[in-house]
Amino acid sequence: MGQCLNCFKKKEESQQDVVSQQADTNSKPLNEQQTETITFSKQSIILTTDPHKLNITDFKLLKTLGRGTFGKVLLVKKRSNEKLYAMKIVKKYDLQIKKQVEYAKTERIILEKINHPFISKLHYAFQTQQKLYFVIDYCAGGELFFHLRRAYKLKENQVQFYAVEIIIALEYLHDSKILYRDLKPENILLCQDGHIKLIDFGLSKIITNRDLLSYSIVGTPEYLAPEIYSDDKLGHDESCDWWSLGALMYEMLTGTAPFYSQDRTLMFRNRTEKQIEMKPWFSESCSSLLTGLLNNNPQQRINIQQIKKHPFFSEIDWNQAQNRQLVPPIIPELSNDLDLKYFNKMFLDEPAQDSPVYTKELFDNYEQFTYDSEAIES
Repeated sequence: MGQCLNCFKKKEESQQDVVSQQADTNSKPLNEQQTETITFSKQSIILTTDPHKLNITDFKLLKTLGRGTFGKVLLVKKRSNEKLYAMKIVKKYDLQIKKQVEYAKTERIILEKINHPFISKLHYAFQTQQKLYFVIDYCAGGELFFHLRRAYKLKENQVQFYAVEIIIALEYLHDSKILYRDLKPENILLCQDGHIKLIDFGLSKIITNRDLLSYSIVGTPEYLAPEIYSDDKLGHDESCDWWSLGALMYEMLTGTAPFYSQDRTLMFRNRTEKQIEMKPWFSESCSSLLTGLLNNNPQQRINIQQIKKHPFFSEIDWNQAQNRQLVPPIIPELSNDLDLKYFNKMFLDEPAQDSPVYTKELFDNYEQFTYDSEAIES
């Protein structure tokens, strides 16, 4: 068991890293400066333009919840309504240096447009000349990664529940012409009632033309579909998210992602050259589903219709699942609204403060970034 926990420790240290993003050769990510109106889910929506409406003083900073490649996340309370939210803070300097500006703008657009029970909702967004602030749903149950690390591996019926809600969320994103591209346990949060929410669209892409493949090398290595990093530059589409689902399910069932290795090159090579090992405790239907999801040929990988009709989900009522009527296998036990037992103590011990800035360089405001859900609803 100690060895298994050590594997999780190594992953916790390394999974914050993502493969470097490179510009698509077919099309660029949607640029906010190109248009004032974004077409989304058959609706035309004009983005908020007031750059001065909100600032960080409108929130009480309570605790540090996590830290990633491009920023950190705080638990905050809005002073005007006393509601709890998660606040993601990103430095513009880091985005500029790592050439991530367009991805941050795309994330902002996506977050405003999506509205789904299994995806975190954007409530507010604002900026300074040095930082971006995204204020989204706070999920008191913490990351699925936290629970998986504690349990080491889950039973098939537990994995089935999480897979079903993830599938419904991904289907919604794909129908909305969005590639998610960063499915992993750290990006799946548990709500207080045990249901999930996907977070973090910093690596996502809005598909402007379904006939064109994407060529960015982007994602977290353990869950990266082979066509994304292929030397043959095959390109990828929404099927890359289904490979990532297979890798995530495999990890939930076994404790490690397929062919996991600290040697990234070896992991990629084994993934393309070796056959995935189906464990003896897998049911026949589970092995069949994983084989279909983890097919390295995206043209032969199973699609959403085949996934939902697969024998592994034969007992699932998808309408009930959509309406959050399935019973979660893990329901967080919380003593109060500020019970943070499902978050990493390493982050909780950090001061809850705005991210410090170590450069005096100032950046222009990102156009149409500010967002206030209260103003829109009123």
